[in-house]
Amino acid sequence: MQKFTQEELEILKQYVTDPESNVFAVRGLDGIIGPVYARYSRAKGSFLETFLKEFIKEGQLDPVKAKEVIERILIAFGDDSVGELEGAHLSMEQISNLATKEVEDRRIGGSPIEQSTRYVVYDQKDEQGRWRYLRPKEIMQSSLAGEYESVMDELFDVYASLVEPMQEYYRKIKPLEVAEYDVLGMGSKQKRADLSDEKDIKAFDRTYGFDIRSKTCDTIRVLLPASTLTNVGLFGNGRFYQNLISHLYTHDLDEMNFLAGKAHDALGQIMPTFVKRAKRNEYLVNTRKNMQALADQMLAGITPQEEQYVRLFSSGEFDYYQILLAQALYPYSRHPLHQLCDIVSKLSAQKKQEIFETYAGDRKTRRDRPDRALETGYPFTFDLIGDFGIYRDLQRHRMLTQQRQLLNPYLGFADNDDIRIAGFQPKIDTVRQKAEQLYEKIKAECGRTAAQYAVLFGHRIRFTMGMNLREAEHMTELRTTPQGHPSYRKVCQEMAIQILEACPWTKESLKFVDYGQYTWARADSEAKQRVREKELESRIINKE
Repeated sequence: MQKFTQEELEILKQYVTDPESNVFAVRGLDGIIGPVYARYSRAKGSFLETFLKEFIKEGQLDPVKAKEVIERILIAFGDDSVGELEGAHLSMEQISNLATKEVEDRRIGGSPIEQSTRYVVYDQKDEQGRWRYLRPKEIMQSSLAGEYESVMDELFDVYASLVEPMQEYYRKIKPLEVAEYDVLGMGSKQKRADLSDEKDIKAFDRTYGFDIRSKTCDTIRVLLPASTLTNVGLFGNGRFYQNLISHLYTHDLDEMNFLAGKAHDALGQIMPTFVKRAKRNEYLVNTRKNMQALADQMLAGITPQEEQYVRLFSSGEFDYYQILLAQALYPYSRHPLHQLCDIVSKLSAQKKQEIFETYAGDRKTRRDRPDRALETGYPFTFDLIGDFGIYRDLQRHRMLTQQRQLLNPYLGFADNDDIRIAGFQPKIDTVRQKAEQLYEKIKAECGRTAAQYAVLFGHRIRFTMGMNLREAEHMTELRTTPQGHPSYRKVCQEMAIQILEACPWTKESLKFVDYGQYTWARADSEAKQRVREKELESRIINKE
């Protein structure tokens, strides 16, 4: 171990947890840590020696030196991996749910957390008395601005009007006096009448309230449009943010471009050099435009086939090249993957080459990289149909490849039996039909990309997911736990069933998939939360 003077140790203690240990954490070096490690990787000495020698001047941190090192490493050497050593937190608030999917799809190097439609009731207006949905520039500058606001307002009016009636409906099904929760953490459930301690009774009542509210949220969220405003928090490294900002700059919608600029400005104050090169990618702009034109021309007049909601691809049904080309066409079409594979299989070699060359685009440098169809080749590839709410929950899985088609209302709507039994189906049908009519008008005047804002959470969309067995195990076991949303639980249960049918030897890997059906998905989870809160309170009291 390198020996430091007492003066040096005092300096180092400001920035590392233990300068006299060979294992330590670094702190207080935001914006600096990347260049320190970059220099450290090419120096003979330890991190601490390098830090003192290269970045401390007259006992103080020298930010000028740090900037010089970043410039030299990133620009002279082009070492993008240095960007992975610098991290920052970023919040994007009051953005549309459509935008969150673009943000969260940048899956490498970033960790998102999003406001949940399963816990938050969207029945509050903003300071101007307006419902919380995005008013996109593309639509608000068109002749449809007034109709758009009218339909969106009606959607939120109906949603808000159902909050209390649906809670009352669930209270009648599950009255407080018959509800049972293990709020004592004893392994058995108690009724409210079984409890005598005032704190336990309050915990029970709170659990019951959460149970009823979360059930209501799960049910009525089908009415929320993709334009619904929400909040997303992110932690990511410099490379992640550079890619994210570039992606948002490259998008067709004004909202994404606006978010790119705001994120660029904010992160420019935290890690300026690492996001410096973020910009609109004209290669991808042109490639995607050309792919859409090619797909429209190829698929004109071909009606999308009906398909089952979950379909696992057989590895021997089509060859790798055909599946890859079908995946290339997939996000530019409304057709199921199996149908696209069948279409591609009948094409001439010349036409197949045209698809691939169009997808690859006119690459000028190695940084011009095609989209995700080139990730084709997983042992398990699923073509899925699920409502937008399902997609929102499953899309955040990172260790896989997913592509979706543009949101639209053509695959039907996920009606809910509880809404029908409660007598509110006519209200849902009326406003849903207005949203679908609005979608068609926006599509005609503003384009199909902007029309996505009018699609509801209950409208079904088509998406693919490719994964290996390890990810299949993680996803199907996690997403079938009792507290999961009933809709995505069914999808993941069926995914597991089809994997087991195709590969019976995977039984041990998927042993914790839960095939049960649970009416009250959040009940036990909320009860456990009350137990944890009680234990935490007890520890705090004991410490005092």
